[in-house]
Amino acid sequence: MSERIMKMDRNDKSILIRALHAKYRERKASGKAYAEIGQLILRIDATAPGRLCLGDTEYLLARNALNDLRNQRIASGGYTDAADAALANLLRAKVPFRLFGHTR
Repeated sequence: MSERIMKMDRNDKSILIRALHAKYRERKASGKAYAEIGQLILRIDATAPGRLCLGDTEYLLARNALNDLRNQRIASGGYTDAADAALANLLRAKVPFRLFGHTR
């Protein structure tokens, strides 16, 4: 399992939490497992803007949630600038380089 480090500012944090919250409500209403989304929302909220470390499953969950939010706003005719910027920053998240198992 690898982790990715996303550069996150206040706007990205807000949009990411909003997208994950929509996914959380959707899963809770349908009766599917939603605990991991809730834990991710709380962890993102507790993280100061700067860098956010995401595991593989968290990365995929955040990517899908942002993409769903973007598609929803496109369908309703709304602006997607903030969702696009947050999605671009998430997609640019890098896997940290580790030489012989050590971090820099």
